[in-house]
Amino acid sequence: MMQSFSSSQLAISLIAAMGRLDFQEKLTQSLKEQLRIDAGLILLVRKGSQPRVLFNDWRTARGLSDIQAYLNGSYRQDPFYQLATDDERDGLYRLNQIAPDSFTQGAYYRDYYRHCGLMDEFNYLITLDHRTKVAISLCRSQDSSMFNPEEVELLRSISPVVEAAVVRHWRDLRPELIDADAGMLKSVLARAIGSFGKTILTERECQVAQLVLRGYSLKGAAEVLGISPATVKLHRRNIYSKLDVNSQAELFSLFIDAVSSATHHHEDPLASYVSRRGMLTGTLMPT
Repeated sequence: MMQSFSSSQLAISLIAAMGRLDFQEKLTQSLKEQLRIDAGLILLVRKGSQPRVLFNDWRTARGLSDIQAYLNGSYRQDPFYQLATDDERDGLYRLNQIAPDSFTQGAYYRDYYRHCGLMDEFNYLITLDHRTKVAISLCRSQDSSMFNPEEVELLRSISPVVEAAVVRHWRDLRPELIDADAGMLKSVLARAIGSFGKTILTERECQVAQLVLRGYSLKGAAEVLGISPATVKLHRRNIYSKLDVNSQAELFSLFIDAVSSATHHHEDPLASYVSRRGMLTGTLMPT
């Protein structure tokens, strides 16, 4: 009876949240209203790719957990990540049931997991498409208790509701959110770099500026362009002079400022920026 009530209440909460940008926060909060959860983490998982964090609220004594250490490579040894990318069936999984017997002796535990302060963890694994899963991690801290059998049964009983809501939100209502943040940002930046400086610099200077913004060294840029490092250095000096900057760091800062103020993503991001700053300083005017 209690489980039926919980499933109904959870469904009502998630239906109201579906399609909203704060769905992951509402989902985690709704689950916390069902039982004690000390840490919530929601990941978008794809085989061969770094997981994408959709939500994380785990705090340790030192503050928000160091999820970056996980993303920097530890995730590859995570039993849940391995399970999700091995095309295993969707469902609710417990760490102590899927981890190898040597889990506490392995590098993942030694270098990452033991520092998280967790003692018990469940994951819902939910498929969005043939290459994408959502992993919802629900954890108990070391100063808490293990999930008891009644709580485990509750997690299993609400699994269909959670799965339906996740699929409905990310696959049906907001599919753009699966790729949008990272993909759209990369696309906008690539377009901005490709257009950067066209209203001010020569064609060759634009090419050099684009390579500098992409992190190429003098030698690397020279190899790409088929010219000498000395010639690249000369072009770079002319770029700095025309753009009124003195270093690579200042060039990056100018690029960010210009992109942030651009009104049209398909144009040189300096176009509108120059008209404003040039009027004020007398610099950065087109040649």
